[in-house]
Amino acid sequence: MNFKLKSFSVSLLLLGWLITNGQQMGGMNRGMGGQRSSSGGQRSQKGAKISKGVKDSIVFKMHEYLLIEDLTRIKEVKVDTSITDFHVYNPIYKNSLSVQNLGNVGASYQSADFFQRRSPEKEFLFQRNYFDYGSWPGGIKFYNVTKPYTLLTYGQWFANKPKGETILKVLHTENINKNINFGFYYNSIGSQGKYLNQEAKDRSVGFFSSGNFDRYDYWFSVGKNRFENQENGGLPNPKDIENPDIKPENITVWLTDVKSINNNIFGTLTHQFKIGTWKEVKDEKKKEIYNVFIPRVALTHVLDIEKSTRLYTEAEPNPSYTYTTDQGTVYFYGKDNVPYINKVTGTATSPGTIDRSGQTTVSNRFVLKFMEAPDRKYTFGKQVFISNDLVNLLFPQQELVADSVGVMHPPLGLTQSRNYSNTYIGGSAFRTDGRFWSWTVAGKSYIQGRNALDYDLSGSIEKPLRTKKDTSFIRIFANMTNRTPNYFLEHYYSNHYKWENAFDKTYTLRVGANLDKPGWRLKAAVNYSIINKFIFFNEKALPEQAKSEFSVASAMVNKDFKFGGLNIRNWVVLQHTTTDLYLALPEVSVRNSTYYEGMYAKVLHFQFGLDTRYETSYYADQYAPATGMFYRQTKDKIGDYAWIDAFINLKIKRTAFYLKYTNLATQYVKGGYFTSPSYPAPVSTLLFGLTWSFYN
Repeated sequence: MNFKLKSFSVSLLLLGWLITNGQQMGGMNRGMGGQRSSSGGQRSQKGAKISKGVKDSIVFKMHEYLLIEDLTRIKEVKVDTSITDFHVYNPIYKNSLSVQNLGNVGASYQSADFFQRRSPEKEFLFQRNYFDYGSWPGGIKFYNVTKPYTLLTYGQWFANKPKGETILKVLHTENINKNINFGFYYNSIGSQGKYLNQEAKDRSVGFFSSGNFDRYDYWFSVGKNRFENQENGGLPNPKDIENPDIKPENITVWLTDVKSINNNIFGTLTHQFKIGTWKEVKDEKKKEIYNVFIPRVALTHVLDIEKSTRLYTEAEPNPSYTYTTDQGTVYFYGKDNVPYINKVTGTATSPGTIDRSGQTTVSNRFVLKFMEAPDRKYTFGKQVFISNDLVNLLFPQQELVADSVGVMHPPLGLTQSRNYSNTYIGGSAFRTDGRFWSWTVAGKSYIQGRNALDYDLSGSIEKPLRTKKDTSFIRIFANMTNRTPNYFLEHYYSNHYKWENAFDKTYTLRVGANLDKPGWRLKAAVNYSIINKFIFFNEKALPEQAKSEFSVASAMVNKDFKFGGLNIRNWVVLQHTTTDLYLALPEVSVRNSTYYEGMYAKVLHFQFGLDTRYETSYYADQYAPATGMFYRQTKDKIGDYAWIDAFINLKIKRTAFYLKYTNLATQYVKGGYFTSPSYPAPVSTLLFGLTWSFYN
């Protein structure tokens, strides 16, 4: 049975099973879903009331949830309504203090905070550097709202196109009844960039729905991500940005008529049937008695289907730049480079390079879950599961292909296919409702397939420390993995890069701790990792396995000071690695946000001030457009530059607005403002943004 037929059969069986269970749900109680536990349980209310209480008017309430542990458990997350950091509109700076990027919103990036980088376990390797721009199965939020809710977000440079930048986000969610919610989202980034040939068009669109009943729950989502980017290869002569006679849009760049297009489509369904007991509960305030369903056991199934593709095209397979100095002519891919598939120059409509690659994954997980019992003092949840992944891979083929008259030609744009599968088992135990502490331990082991003998073990403990004035939280965690390298790190073929590797498994041990003390306005974290057989991209932009074990350590402190309306917020991240052969990181990254906030006429909340970021200089990775990967280099340093933004944040009722003037230092400092080697950031620019929520 081929891959597509397997996928279709699994989906068809699942659809029939869902329809059957959906029909059974028709006779179930459609009362209010009640409070959901983090283990995915539901405490419903059922039965006649003993006495009538006062009926409350409908007020707006909203709860947000995420699926965690491979989409098997639900966890409630805090709804953020603050305007603090509202002006930080670029998604890549939401989680990282320091980020390597190509100088344009929507373009490829890499966090300079090692512990914020993504590990390419099962995902499509060539798409990981767009993660923060998209919406993905593990990040889809589900809602329960008492009124329809819509959130609109818009941002725009004051500079008009073709050098403008626009960000648009739309979110809508509502409950059909007290049990079923649905919604959709649309996110868009459109940025021409300030330099030649760096336009970015990123789009995410999706639909989600959840239903919570006494004995059955489901969480369903479908979505599409598209990242379409021009690639300009950076500046052949980086010092051009210091020339006041050359406007940014007239500076020479390496590449013309080069584009990368990444597409991702996914569909997920997590659903469970619950077994439990009914219990009588008395509400003293309303003087009512309810029969409440307490789930004890759940049978859960997760279906996760994801298809990702990448298309890279370029007109000129090996562009060149001629210096007026004795350096002479320099070629982008090297003077002696001979493309593996096609070396003939093409056009924008008929490219000389057409590299296609892709990955489709169909995952099925079956989980037996024992719920936390809210009516029992000493209890914890636990679950065991078995999961299977079917993976299909596409990338350019090496064999020549005969044309209509039998002449052999390079297979421009054609792809070869590879399939593999994995089966793994695992489980977890967790305590999430405890007042004394919360904890989780989890593990999985691969028993069949390409990743056989891989394992992943993790655990965490969170302890609240309560005083009369404050409640602090300390969290300690550990994770140990033994992992087979991503398939594309071992096998790949394209017009400019090819490799065949037989890497060993990568072993990683990570431990860390977090402290959150709201009363002191203090957050702190430490991380330490030991890595053996680390895989990186070397100075030839090819994957290589480290020859020695090394470690990485980091410490973060976030301390805020408040003097009346004056706020001084400070972040410091310290990083150290025992070797710089495989990994380059800024040793110190700093952010300061100093602003004054207040209330005008009791309705307008305002903030205005300066936002400053800084990192020490380091040999940041170079960028390879043909693969979209960052790779090691030791020629050029970036950093040692202050990124200064002035901002105003305003909020009145449900509308928030920001006005921002970015990169003020370019007005006073020549050069230096590179976000990656040979990739400069835009000069200072005025922009604005707003968000509007309504739920009438």
